Amino acid sequence: MSSLTANAAQRSFRIKLVLLFLAFAAPVIFAYLAYYVWPPQSRINYGELIKPTEIPDPMLRDTGGKEFPLSKLRGKWVMLTVDRAECDATCEKKLWLLRQVRLATGKNMDRVERVLLLRGQGSVTEHIRKQHPGLRVLTGADAGLLGSFPANGNLLDHIYIVDPLGNVMMRYPKTPDPSGILKDINRLMYVSQVG
Repeated sequence: MSSLTANAAQRSFRIKLVLLFLAFAAPVIFAYLAYYVWPPQSRINYGELIKPTEIPDPMLRDTGGKEFPLSKLRGKWVMLTVDRAECDATCEKKLWLLRQVRLATGKNMDRVERVLLLRGQGSVTEHIRKQHPGLRVLTGADAGLLGSFPANGNLLDHIYIVDPLGNVMMRYPKTPDPSGILKDINRLMYVSQVG
């Protein structure tokens, strides 16, 4: 009889010890699951954050041949992409996406600029200029400037965000989701003290 009572007491002690351990471990387990398994969507950027790097400011030229330094866009959020003057279907899709995202910012449109930085020589067609009014098409990018845009694969695949201080700080992959870019841009403009 006493051994049954001792076993019951020992079992009760073990159960209490396990419950006590679970009580202390539960917050850690739930925090791990919340962070790695079910991350809160409101804290996740769609674009890939990259180490903010100030981009160089070489003298570029606009479509009219006038000198245009990138520093002229300081104070604005810049959606920038690099491509060739021939601007194939992928290039046109990127430009369409930049235009639509900027339009979707509504009253904040004047805080956002779009830049097509041409790699190599040449100029875009009249069709591109008509389809994308307000798009800054700039030529004369040297290797130093192009090297400041970190690429995961082909540089021409990405869209970059440059902050109002002239730092490239985010990039998007090939064929990104426009709603994801819009959420990022709106969030950046909401929390930003500049631009």
